[in-house]
Amino acid sequence: MPIRQFFSVLVVLGAWSLGAHAEVGEQVLKGMLGAIPMHRFDIQTTTHSEADIKVDGRVDEAIWATLPYYDNMIVSVPGTGEPAEYKTEMRIFATERGLYASAVMNQPLDSLTKRLTPRDQFIDRDTFGITVDPSGQGLFAYWFIVALGDAVMDGKVLPERRYSNDWDGPWLGKSAVTEDGWSVEFYLPWSMLNLPAAEATRTVGFAASRQVSSRNQRYQWPGHSYASPQFVTALNDMRVSDVSPRRQWSVIPYASMTENFAADDRETRAGLDLNWQLSSRLGLTLSVEPDFGAVEADDVVLNLTALETFFPEKRLFFLEGNELYETTPRANLGNGLRETTNENFATTSRRVFLKDHLAAPISLINTRRIGGTANQVTVPAGIQLERGERDQPTDLLGAIKLSGSAGGLRYGMLSAFEDDVSWRGRDAAGDMLNVSADGRSFSAFRLLYEQSGVDRFGLGYLGTWVDGPSFDANVHGIDLHYGKGSGLWNVDVQLMRSDKREVSGNGAILDVRYAPTSTYQHKFELEYFDDQIDINDMGFLRRNNYRGTQYIFSYAFPKPSSWYRATRGTVVLRHHQNLEGETVDSGVFWRNTLEVKGRNTIRTGVGWLAPRTEDRNSRGNGRYDAKARPWWQVLWSTNASKLLTYSFGVGGIGEDLGGYTSNLSAGVTARMSDSLYFDLDLAFKRRDDWIVYRGGRRFGAFDAYDVQPTFDLNWFIRANHQIKFRLQWAGVKAYEDGYYQTPTQSGALQALDRLDERDNFTVSLLTAQLRYRWEIAPLTDLYVVYNRGNQLPGTHEDEFTSLFTDSFVDPVVNSLIVKLRYRFGS
Repeated sequence: MPIRQFFSVLVVLGAWSLGAHAEVGEQVLKGMLGAIPMHRFDIQTTTHSEADIKVDGRVDEAIWATLPYYDNMIVSVPGTGEPAEYKTEMRIFATERGLYASAVMNQPLDSLTKRLTPRDQFIDRDTFGITVDPSGQGLFAYWFIVALGDAVMDGKVLPERRYSNDWDGPWLGKSAVTEDGWSVEFYLPWSMLNLPAAEATRTVGFAASRQVSSRNQRYQWPGHSYASPQFVTALNDMRVSDVSPRRQWSVIPYASMTENFAADDRETRAGLDLNWQLSSRLGLTLSVEPDFGAVEADDVVLNLTALETFFPEKRLFFLEGNELYETTPRANLGNGLRETTNENFATTSRRVFLKDHLAAPISLINTRRIGGTANQVTVPAGIQLERGERDQPTDLLGAIKLSGSAGGLRYGMLSAFEDDVSWRGRDAAGDMLNVSADGRSFSAFRLLYEQSGVDRFGLGYLGTWVDGPSFDANVHGIDLHYGKGSGLWNVDVQLMRSDKREVSGNGAILDVRYAPTSTYQHKFELEYFDDQIDINDMGFLRRNNYRGTQYIFSYAFPKPSSWYRATRGTVVLRHHQNLEGETVDSGVFWRNTLEVKGRNTIRTGVGWLAPRTEDRNSRGNGRYDAKARPWWQVLWSTNASKLLTYSFGVGGIGEDLGGYTSNLSAGVTARMSDSLYFDLDLAFKRRDDWIVYRGGRRFGAFDAYDVQPTFDLNWFIRANHQIKFRLQWAGVKAYEDGYYQTPTQSGALQALDRLDERDNFTVSLLTAQLRYRWEIAPLTDLYVVYNRGNQLPGTHEDEFTSLFTDSFVDPVVNSLIVKLRYRFGS
């Protein structure tokens, strides 16, 4: 055995067999947030070759034995503030290439909980994670989690808790079972973290967290509870020396084959993504012939209103660096759910949430528009398009992103170019032909100046441009941000102006958060959009022509009492008017989450929606008065640590004409083993006097049955080998019970006599996906995916069972995709 290896073995055996001699790392108190301490500490830097780490979770390399450990874990969920029951020995050091971290965690072996899931899925299991702010200024941070069994989660977080799990990074994390618990190792390349230039010693924000399933607790250092007004700006300070930004580069070529059985067509594509960090202040990302094939499926959403549904981005190219383009907290869908419900997204019980009556995102840039359905194709008169053609995504020829920084200024540029559009159609004689149009081009430019110290200040500009064959559209926005260093106040402002088809419009939003304590917090929202603003060619705004305000009062009692473990919730007051002074959305809502003994969670929602004017659903053909409506919802979910866990829901809401819709839901998660589980959910609605638009000024009132099942099956051959089957269906049978039209001026819907047959209708929306994924290495994958989907015509008369089975007969989507991508780089 070489002398160096022999010496390393002696060091390891000696240090770990004499664990009592291990030293606690030196640290000083940085400050206090409430009663929770934050620390400042230094870590060692060594050369990468001398570290000689194999990331396998075993923490048995020689260098770990030479390092001091840190164990400052505090119970943060529930927010007791007490020291953690089980010991967690964290060790951290740096090399010129990256940051290494490990944790050796004491825990009874019979209490370990190992469960495999797809990447970024939060469930009840044992995990360890770290959060890293590379700038140390509290502007944004990365988070990384490894679960026992090697399932990984990662993402980014903006102040203060605007979490996103969309980003995936090329890092390594592994776990291992030990004699008295388990352990993890992390390797985070500096090139991945967008490390800014600094002097010899730099400060990096750092936090650690640990989920202990058997105790239903989350430990953190610093141990801020989820109700704390600060997180990103209240991390520990970790000081590291002699580390310089590395020039990151990666080339990810891909090849894919798509067999489109529905169109009897085969397509083979090849391309690459290039990521090059030219310097610490400038980075370039380029995608040539990008393939955004459907390896991820959107949820089925039944929406018969005139208001658009928001779908989140899932394509890695557009997710990388997207935090720079998130101009306000309202641009993030998940952040809206968190603020409106005060959720902490705990894994205590089966994860079901109250999502009714939540505000949609408001964002100047919605990258789902790029390569989405074409909206500038002129279909000649007399041409009937084939089913599903309008819903097909558009191919991209290329896309490029440039991002950089200079001092406190960050900047970014994004451009993407679509291929020409070709839709299949038939003329009056039934002959097949193509309807073509030039592709669109998309561009965005972002400037953001941020200054952090005692307080945080930001000033930004975002402009977007869309060039198309029929029209051009551009939007300009100014955003301002202020955050008090203590977290007491946060202010966000967004001003915007759009120009489209030689018509200009304006809009503005103002958000003010006041957080005097972790128990009670307040948020005030104001917004104004004139009737000409239109940002939806590259952004997302559910409607224009309104002004309004919303007040959110949040409360959280995270410490257990004699009969509950924790409770939190919100009271929301909302009032929106169109610019004619008519109320279009107004109500008061109370939402509460109560975790009771036995790890059961009860979520309740009660609301009253005021009388309003419905001015959108007629698609510009008048408006009508809608009655006041009650709303209520109760969700009960059971202990997520069991092999079988359940959820049940019941609720109802009033309809515009005074009718009432009742809803029931039930779900089960069954874990047959650590590597095999399924989720089954069923939602049912019985609708009475459901108002649905039927064209022109006409509306129908319908009695309807609405059934929506969802089934997910996941089998992990290994942590990085997954077979997944997902099926969603929305089926509706509606029977007309009234026939109406909008009034010529204002007032209630006007009843009409039906002279012909009743306008009954059905809805059948189906998506199914069978997917194999082999994660060969970080950002290196092999996919084999089969997609099938359909939407039946609305005149289908069969029963529910036939609606479901008939959706498979002649699918609009019927394709097999094989895709390989391989990452080369630093």
